[in-house]
Amino acid sequence: MISSLLQKKHYFLIVVLLFAVFLRFWNISNTVQFLGDQGRDSLIVSKIFKEKDLVFIGPVTSVGNMYLGPLYYYFMVPFLMISYPSPLGPVYAVAFLGVLTIYLMYALGKELMGEKVALAATTLMAFSATVVAGTRFSWNPNPAPLASLVMIYFVFKALRKNEKYWVLVVLCFSVLIQLHYLTLLSGLGFGSLWLWQLYQKHKNKKSIKKMIVLTVIGGLIFIISLTPLILFDIKHDGLNFQAFKKIISGENSFEQQSLTSVEKINKYLVNTKNRGSQILLELSISDQKNLNNYLFLFSIVILFLSLRDSQILAINGKSKDHYFGKIIIITFLITGIFGTALYKHTIFDHYIAYLFPVSFFALGLIGEYLYKKGISGKFAIGLFLILFANYNVSKMSKVLSSTGSTMNKIWSTSKTITDRVMDGEKYNIVLLTGTGDIDGQNYRYFLSTTDKPPVEMEDRGKIDTLFIINDDKVLKNVADSPIYEIVVFPNKTPSEVYQIDDGPEITVLRRN
Repeated sequence: MISSLLQKKHYFLIVVLLFAVFLRFWNISNTVQFLGDQGRDSLIVSKIFKEKDLVFIGPVTSVGNMYLGPLYYYFMVPFLMISYPSPLGPVYAVAFLGVLTIYLMYALGKELMGEKVALAATTLMAFSATVVAGTRFSWNPNPAPLASLVMIYFVFKALRKNEKYWVLVVLCFSVLIQLHYLTLLSGLGFGSLWLWQLYQKHKNKKSIKKMIVLTVIGGLIFIISLTPLILFDIKHDGLNFQAFKKIISGENSFEQQSLTSVEKINKYLVNTKNRGSQILLELSISDQKNLNNYLFLFSIVILFLSLRDSQILAINGKSKDHYFGKIIIITFLITGIFGTALYKHTIFDHYIAYLFPVSFFALGLIGEYLYKKGISGKFAIGLFLILFANYNVSKMSKVLSSTGSTMNKIWSTSKTITDRVMDGEKYNIVLLTGTGDIDGQNYRYFLSTTDKPPVEMEDRGKIDTLFIINDDKVLKNVADSPIYEIVVFPNKTPSEVYQIDDGPEITVLRRN
């Protein structure tokens, strides 16, 4: 009978994985978003393999003007080479990593916290619209859930099996911080657990010595991974370090400077509750603030009750591994909540992508605890599943739909520009859009793949033609725009204005 139940679980897992594949790959080529960041990345990566133009820094952050490491660019290289000039290669690679993450949620999670929790967490994460959205386009934060999940597993192995796994934890951490700087908070998670293990072994000098040696090795790996950024900071007067310090401290915030100490503490506590609700609930259940306040408090209480029950079992020699797994997940959850509460700016979902596995494992633990509490617990699970389905079905339809700046729309619009460019004609483009991407990096990428690319930065003052892509259509006369490239162009009389179906209006200015 046990064998039969296990088989049923495996069939269920296969069904979940098939849905995960479908949700991440279905119609992806027609719906994938291709915004300025994706265009910039594709331009840089194409130059790596076409012009052997190696890079030592990665993407710049949207807040703070900080640069990430170049790891994601080199991840993109083989996949863009295969699909070039189409930028779909890295998109498919990210989608594959998304499916792999779902499988590993189960394969690694069952060792961490048992098969039931792992299966519940895997299922919820597979069908989360927020998670799915992050696997259907190429962007540096999108592989963070996979790197975080593997790091959490190595933390577990370090605590339960061998201290040597701390080296692999640091290696994963080195990968994470090149995907998004807010992943630095994961260091609080594994750092707390490292200190806990160090305390547990404080009477064993041999173990302490081994941990310190391994920590030094891990530290060297971390420093080596940061070498390009360290050299960049030395050359640019600590640009990254200063920008990071300002963001964390809120130095640029007049509101923060004007608050008293008591007001700052109160604001931090409110922020903690809001960040906790976002991490634990808004990813999967609800964006209703009032409802989330109650659900968050309820969830935290259940998590600690679950941990208490596991501690009792562990003391009696049962399920000790699962007790350690729960400690790890709750530690990462708490440090993530308190850490993000310090952040003074808006936190978007991709900022906390590294916490996706933590959030869903936590929900799995809550579900396991409630299931054991009879009819009332099962009723609570039923309500949760209704909320989950209601929240994600509506969001999923938007994730899978073809709207906005899709790759095909950008590509077809770019073709209308090259069709109007004469052989040898020097031209540039300007994009008028709410995103502030004046250079139109998404359009520029496709134009650069043709035999009529726009001029490089240093030649933009020597152009014959300027194409103004009016995407937001705020200005009726785009020649009145204060954008430098338009202001300095000598002829403001359009030679042509044409409209793309369900797209931007394009104005063509020619020097003669």
